[in-house]
Amino acid sequence: MPRREGIRLLPFGVIARRLKPVLFDRICFWPLVFLLGIVDIFIYYNKYNLIIGVDREGLIEASVISKITGTPCVFISFEILFESETSVRYKSLERKASRNVAAWLVQDEVRAEQLQKENALDPGNKILLPLASAGVGCLSTTRLRDNLGVPEDKKIAIVIGSVHGWSMIGQILKSVACWPEDWALIVHDRYGGTSKNLAGELSAQRHLLGRKIFISDAATEQVDDMGSVLSGVSVGLAFYEPDVKNLYTGKNLKYLGLASGKICTYLRYGIPVVINEIGLFADEARLHRFGYVVEHPDQIRECLNHCLDEQYRRNALDYFKNILDFNIYRDDIWRRLSSA
Repeated sequence: MPRREGIRLLPFGVIARRLKPVLFDRICFWPLVFLLGIVDIFIYYNKYNLIIGVDREGLIEASVISKITGTPCVFISFEILFESETSVRYKSLERKASRNVAAWLVQDEVRAEQLQKENALDPGNKILLPLASAGVGCLSTTRLRDNLGVPEDKKIAIVIGSVHGWSMIGQILKSVACWPEDWALIVHDRYGGTSKNLAGELSAQRHLLGRKIFISDAATEQVDDMGSVLSGVSVGLAFYEPDVKNLYTGKNLKYLGLASGKICTYLRYGIPVVINEIGLFADEARLHRFGYVVEHPDQIRECLNHCLDEQYRRNALDYFKNILDFNIYRDDIWRRLSSA
């Protein structure tokens, strides 16, 4: 984690890192979780004004510390876990912890409805906050495409973020062979190591590597700074296919809402998108005309040149500035957290 002024990092050790998943995810026994919270307080706790719990583990820990110390807590949800994909016992810890939150933040009404139902949250404490950074992004004169050796005459589509199977990356890579010859694809995994992560998929497309497919193994330190990655890019691709491989890729993706970091990032830099039928964002793309919605990656080729229309770039920026930009919500968020 990069050091920042005003931020104190308190990482827990190896024992706690191994113990917490067992207590929180397997045993799911509140008294033991409560006891661990007491240990955390004894080791780490100073007198704070507010505790913010992020996702399931953060929510449970924040609730325990709040109960013991009387410090108010707030819950920020990025992932929703469902009882039908876990168990009553697994969800019971979240529901017990949710009784104690002064406010809860989620990206949109679609996800709010599901989270409220799954965690038995008080709808009166709901705060909607899209998953987006503050302010329009600044493109850079240093470009990832140049570092990767992409010819200047190529137009670029890009995939950023996760490249796991649910992102349909395999189908996207297969579709590139049928793209117009003046188009190429860059794949940029958010944590780096793209070549390793996609070894199997890339072996089947090796004849296109360095010609129509270019792989970035770099990682960006700050999610707010994607200017060099997205400079010289014409289209952003974002596909979602819910599966049952883990707790985060089933209904959590089915009810994606506006919780797509990659789509929000593309729009922040004025990059039109091609996406599949993923609910709320698909509806918004049609309504505000900041990209195209297709049924399958095979149809990407039909949209690429249409996305070059300058109006789509303007629409992308306008949608970010008017709907997503964190600056729109900043003062209200601060007021609501302060009132807690």
